[in-house]
Amino acid sequence: MTGPPTPPPSSAVEIEDAARTVLPPQAAEAPATEPQDAADTTVPTQPSPGEVQPPIAGQAKQSTTYELLFPSISDLARSGSMRELIEVAERGDLSGQFNADPSRLLLVAPLVLSYMILDELPEARHALTRLPGNLASFALSRGLFQLLASTTERKYTDVYHRASELHQFVLQPAFSDAGLGQILAGMLTSFVGAFRKKTFDLLSRAYTSIPLPLAQSYLGYSTEQTEEFLNVALANNWKYDQSTQILTPSPQPASSLRGNGYAQSTLQALNLVADTVANLEA
Repeated sequence: MTGPPTPPPSSAVEIEDAARTVLPPQAAEAPATEPQDAADTTVPTQPSPGEVQPPIAGQAKQSTTYELLFPSISDLARSGSMRELIEVAERGDLSGQFNADPSRLLLVAPLVLSYMILDELPEARHALTRLPGNLASFALSRGLFQLLASTTERKYTDVYHRASELHQFVLQPAFSDAGLGQILAGMLTSFVGAFRKKTFDLLSRAYTSIPLPLAQSYLGYSTEQTEEFLNVALANNWKYDQSTQILTPSPQPASSLRGNGYAQSTLQALNLVADTVANLEA
């Protein structure tokens, strides 16, 4: 009878011990390039679906810490354990060697998407901006920067468009790591679902009635997906008048607004909704 499986390394000491089993102590660390300035607000160019991604596998002779931890990251992503994934990835990223090695993206890309799924956008930005310049220039990194920028600014239609483009990019044959691509594709799907749910809740608070096309634009449903969208809206107790194409959200209970932190976050998001309405109707 076999014993329970060995848990993945999580503490800084355990990670360093795991790395030492394959990395000789005298191995020289790969030269690191200067990290991007965290105050720099320039957003890299979105990768095109046909763009070739440079190899993400480690360039060191032995496996890097990032490669050793990736199976644990994959398991946590598949189980939807975003908080645990963040803990393992953060410790591995901050204590790993070869911080300019492309294999670092095996941890950073899932880490960024985990933060975005939980709507912790400043933390996602911090994880991206501490990448050195050579890794920040990768097509995958640029795509994450673009998606994060649109999400932070609540550019709703851009969020769905860029998430779709990035989803296609990581699943294309030219993407250099199929295992990472599958994990990122699943996490992008989870992110879109979480973003839609939060937006749906915000619309329920912001509107007593809303035109069908405007609601679809907020939630990323095309005109070809109208029936699918209406099924979702009706399942959430929204009402729809087909003659006027007006949706009436169901009232939200006041108790759900309790908690100063949540109320403040909701107020800020509602202000962004109002700004977006002005832009869409201009």
